[in-house]
Amino acid sequence: MKTKTGLSKRLNGLAYGMGLALAACAGGALAQDTVRAAVGQRGNFDTLFISQGVDAGIFKREGLQIEITWTRGGAETLQAVITNSADVAIANGILGVIGAVSKGAPLKIVSAQMTGAPDLFWYVKADSPVKSMKDMTGRSMGYSRPGSSTDLIGHALADHFGVKPKFVSTGGIPDTRTQVMSGQIEAGWSVPHFNFDLLNEGKIRIIARGTELASLAEQTVRVNVAGQKFLTERRDVARRFMKAYHDSIEWVYANPDKANAFYAAFNKVTPQVARQTLESFPKSAVAGWPVKGLKKNIEEAIEHKQLTKPLAESEAQALLYDFVYEAR
Repeated sequence: MKTKTGLSKRLNGLAYGMGLALAACAGGALAQDTVRAAVGQRGNFDTLFISQGVDAGIFKREGLQIEITWTRGGAETLQAVITNSADVAIANGILGVIGAVSKGAPLKIVSAQMTGAPDLFWYVKADSPVKSMKDMTGRSMGYSRPGSSTDLIGHALADHFGVKPKFVSTGGIPDTRTQVMSGQIEAGWSVPHFNFDLLNEGKIRIIARGTELASLAEQTVRVNVAGQKFLTERRDVARRFMKAYHDSIEWVYANPDKANAFYAAFNKVTPQVARQTLESFPKSAVAGWPVKGLKKNIEEAIEHKQLTKPLAESEAQALLYDFVYEAR
């Protein structure tokens, strides 16, 4: 009897221990690490990858819960990470990031967000005397925020066409549209699908596209960044986030019908407009790695007064980059 009692106790103890272990595993499976993401320009095709990934269950698969805060882009997005209101900032103009980091901002580039400029275009009202970008000298031309990709590309287009517009920070796409249509500025910026309604109705004309700058195809113009504290103290969470971000992009291009349906519902546009928008963004342009054209971006950061002195490329890489996850 003593032997049976001892065996019984040992079996009960083993069962209890296994129960605790299973409960712990179950609890771990249910636990989700929260990542706060500041995302510029709500509803843009390339700023919806996180939302698409959340909807498809990709971030949940990595044990992540995402809290998105939408911004108007530019410094507003970066500031969220600098003040520790967000862990990551999505879709930041690389010149603004270089400037912020050079001044001691506690953040690092974790991936490219847009290479080249397949999305950006500038437009005027249909009755504008401006017929093309060549007519823009002395006329007002909008961009979102200083240091943004619209700032960089707007100036690059002006140089390309040999004109000198008066550059005006107009904020996001809706604010820019208002300023163009009310006559406050001559030319405004946009991306697909926004303002396609005015274009289809013949109320605006496109005068310049980012795709006219062939050299930009090898230059990253927007990047994703993460706070230094997040990268240091929650590095595994940061790695899982970037993996899920990459996997979300892969999912969008592998499932265009589902991705287009999500985009159409989110932005309240037709499936046809959603398809046209996807076609404007080649997968290579939104790939997270590599970040291209650093030397050129450093030169332009100096030109735009985001940097006060040149940096060797190796020095800039050490200062700017922390690829916690890098897809191969």
